Order: sequence, then structure tokens, then C-alpha cells
Amino acid sequence: MSILHRGAGPFPELARLASKLGKLAEDLERIARGEHPSASDLQDAPILFEWKVYIAPVPYLVGIVLGHPHLRDGCICHTSELYTFDPTSGYARTLSRFYRLSARPKIETVQ
Repeated sequence: MSILHRGAGPFPELARLASKLGKLAEDLERIARGEHPSASDLQDAPILFEWKVYIAPVPYLVGIVLGHPHLRDGCICHTSELYTFDPTSGYARTLSRFYRLSARPKIETVQ
């Protein structure tokens, strides 16, 4: 992601981006250590139903969402970039947030 800046600033959008990336880095570091998100970590995470993984131009998920802070329940959701996911444990971490994944019989990858 690139953000063009002109002048001396301040640039509050950079502070928001830094915060988002910092939270993502913390979550990825925990998962890398084998510390998957707990039930309490995921209790407020939106749920994706009938989800699929797409890779174009970056990996992301598409599915029916429930409990998203900005989207209507039941609408089709296109997530931000997918960084890690574990369908067996039932979660995904995108640039923006965790998602709880509904059970699926198999993972479909569409390019």
C-alpha cells in the first residue's frame, strides 16, 4: 500500500495504517510461535460462511458475513488481504481483522 503525501504534514492516515500494521504484526508473531487465537480473541470477530480463497492479485476471502462492524449481516464480503488462516482451527487473519470461518468440507482455491 502506498500513500502519497504533500507538504509537511501531519498525516493522520499514516498513524492509522501504522496501528493496523502493528496489530497485524503482533498477531502474526503470536501465531508463528504456535499461539493460535483463543475463543476470547475471536468472540467479536465476524463469521464467514460459504467462503472461498481467491488469489488475484493477492490472497483474500469471499464469503457471506455475519457480525462485521461495517457490513450488513448476510451480504457477500470481500476481505482485505489474507495473511494467514487455519480452516481446521476456524480462523483467518486479514490485514484488517480476524474472521471466524464456518466449517467447510474442503478448501477451494480459485485463481
